[in-house]
Amino acid sequence: MTRKSLLNLLAVCMVVSMILAACGTTPTTAPATPEAPQTTEPVATTEPAAHPIWQDVRLKQAIAAAIDREVIVDRVFEGRNTPAYHMVPPSYPFATEPFLDKYGTRNLELARQLLTEAGYSAEKPFEFDLWYPPEHYGTTTADVMQVIKEQLEETGMIKVTLNTQNWAEYVDSFVAADAFPAFILGWFPDFADPDNWVRPFASCLQSPDNGVNYCNDKMDELINGAAATADPAKRTELYKQLGELYAEEVPTLPLFWEPEFVTYRDGVEGVKIGPPFEFNYNILSFGPDAKPASGSTDTIIIGTTDEVNSLDPQDAYSTHDWEVLKNTGVALLKYVPGTAELVPGAAAELPTISADGKTYTYTLRDNLMYADGTPVKAQDYVNSWNRLNTLEGQVSGLIQSYVESVEAPDDLTVVYHLKDSFGFFNVLSAAAPFIPANPNIFPSDAILQFPTTLDGIGPYQMVKYVPGEQMQLAANPNYFGEDKPLIHNVIIRYFANPTTMSNAVEKGEIDVAWRVLGAVEATRLESVSGLTVEKIDAPTLRYLVFNHNYMTVK
Repeated sequence: MTRKSLLNLLAVCMVVSMILAACGTTPTTAPATPEAPQTTEPVATTEPAAHPIWQDVRLKQAIAAAIDREVIVDRVFEGRNTPAYHMVPPSYPFATEPFLDKYGTRNLELARQLLTEAGYSAEKPFEFDLWYPPEHYGTTTADVMQVIKEQLEETGMIKVTLNTQNWAEYVDSFVAADAFPAFILGWFPDFADPDNWVRPFASCLQSPDNGVNYCNDKMDELINGAAATADPAKRTELYKQLGELYAEEVPTLPLFWEPEFVTYRDGVEGVKIGPPFEFNYNILSFGPDAKPASGSTDTIIIGTTDEVNSLDPQDAYSTHDWEVLKNTGVALLKYVPGTAELVPGAAAELPTISADGKTYTYTLRDNLMYADGTPVKAQDYVNSWNRLNTLEGQVSGLIQSYVESVEAPDDLTVVYHLKDSFGFFNVLSAAAPFIPANPNIFPSDAILQFPTTLDGIGPYQMVKYVPGEQMQLAANPNYFGEDKPLIHNVIIRYFANPTTMSNAVEKGEIDVAWRVLGAVEATRLESVSGLTVEKIDAPTLRYLVFNHNYMTVK
């Protein structure tokens, strides 16, 4: 039984027990026989019934009304970030700002009214735990959470307890264990369409993968309808209705848009990070006056505060994991570095699309092989789909939402049959789950989060990884592309926080400081001689998650 199946079974059992309790159904015992002595048993006390903490939507609405995003942005980021009033970026087509429309900038009176209606008061406040990773999103996260706590407790009817956990444990806690009632996350899209800013958090299939566990048939109907239609007018109307329902139901609570930054030392060339948020290591090089941190132009050192959560292509669902996978592998399609232009990747050309838009046929390049020399066949993509569909990894819901089945008519042809017509499927096929899993590394019957090597079809292969310290990549001798690595070795160094990472790039201990550097450190480094600081044109959303599976006793 998969983890999700077990959770669903437990949930069903809980609901059944609640129904029985509500109907007054109690177990019966057989009457005592005449020969049995009569005893007086203590009267059993009724235990308080457990229920999902966010079952009452008024609690989420009250929190939404009490949050002041303008104050968060001004106090913590000195205006560098932008308030978010929906999960979809305002620059996207079909974007609206339903949280601004429904709750205004802030409405404490509405928050208190909703809490009162839900049965809470100053004497009986609504209490809950709010979790965050202390360093993963930068040192400012603690300040953000403190401001949120203050704003919610200003209602006089809410009490918040802040808790922290390091990122690797944090991910397992909210995905696998349902351990948090509420927590903060960041999001950058898997592909550039409004669908990917709402479906992962609000659809019945995908929301469990992100710890939300929200399900509403009406929301699913709107999400699927907006994704399937190519009519701009229909999409506009459906996304408007979707936004209104989202602000009413509050599956998650958008907070602010945060820019990303990359800093590199003089002499480092080829840093191109565009809207798809991809960092291609193979085009990096050193200029003639460069002073590499390693002492050799054959090795570049990149710093990050990220952590590895999973390097299994059919499981990985975090930005850093995808970055490693895309440098050691290639999806069916890929982006021209620094742009959002799609070009063939493992596929030899763009796919053929059926008239109804439900079938995409990709022809693979000739003579593709993994870094260990194993030939790549179309069946590998079928096997990868079967792994994803069967093993139910973290990213499974993303692909299952769109793909019905996959077949390989011959060794070079891969056919994806979709559940409906999705005009953005080409963009999706450039995502990490469309990287074939080397059958010599990844078993068909189990997820392998931490392989010792990554022998994919990308420009690099992973040759060593020491958790929490560093990862070493080396050029893949069997890489098919003309854009072969300009620097043979890449070392990724893992830092505990943005401050130590920014100090390292300033001192010349690393060549590049990448995510998450944060606006505070990036601003400081702008004045340091010998460094270039670039703001990436791809903001990240920070948002609160309400775990709709979390049970409490009232």
